[in-house]
Amino acid sequence: MLSKKHIVRGSTSIVLLFMMVHAFTPLHARANKNNVLYWHGNPKEKKVALTFDDGPNEPYTSQVLKVLKDQDVKATFFLVGKNVEMFPEAARAIVAAGHAIGNHSYDHHNLVTKTNEQVRDEIEKTEEIIEKTTGEKTALFRPPYGEKDTLTVEQTHKLGYVMVEWSVSAEDWRKPGSDHIIDNVVKSVRNGSIILMHDGDKWRHGSDRSQTVAALPMIISQLRQQGYEFVTVPELLKLDMPGPVQTASRTSSAASDATKKL
Repeated sequence: MLSKKHIVRGSTSIVLLFMMVHAFTPLHARANKNNVLYWHGNPKEKKVALTFDDGPNEPYTSQVLKVLKDQDVKATFFLVGKNVEMFPEAARAIVAAGHAIGNHSYDHHNLVTKTNEQVRDEIEKTEEIIEKTTGEKTALFRPPYGEKDTLTVEQTHKLGYVMVEWSVSAEDWRKPGSDHIIDNVVKSVRNGSIILMHDGDKWRHGSDRSQTVAALPMIISQLRQQGYEFVTVPELLKLDMPGPVQTASRTSSAASDATKKL
């Protein structure tokens, strides 16, 4: 008969094996958990979502917005509360341009090291700042550094948020040069990709993101040449979310309601 000691060792080995398998699973192949956690969209649809983390951060957020406007692309911006306080006009400009927004914590600290109460405070404090500044409420949340555990996912979900990770990283935070940023994205994109880029740098104000700005037009151009359509995260995941960007299902529902009233 197995001893309690052997059972504990066996259980620990299973957990470690699961963690190793998950760590080495490609991002695009990781499983979504509907309405809780997403890594990517539908792999059968040739659509991708550009996302920008750590903003607003001037002048680079405004420069990213200009590129997106010139290219007629809508994206999703995950905002840091402290940075919204610093650059409120940039935050309002994101929403005014019709982009989707998400919550990216107040000061970009690793939430895995926080208590449940601290995790809730980070999210709720940023939620209040975003809504007060932009007039919009978001239900998208991306944890700083993409780091999470069972408790952070649970607390996020309890607060009514959907956690959004990514399946492609531009690795622009390394500042490797615009050519490398372009290559990192274009070579890795697949149907349904959620692409991680940065218009900011954690809580640092004015951090240089000129390489990201320079790479963005070519990324859009090359992916379009491959037949990809750019959509926001709510559109990619078909989420019925509050905010200026409506999903296809929400728009159809609104149209149906309008028809009934005729």
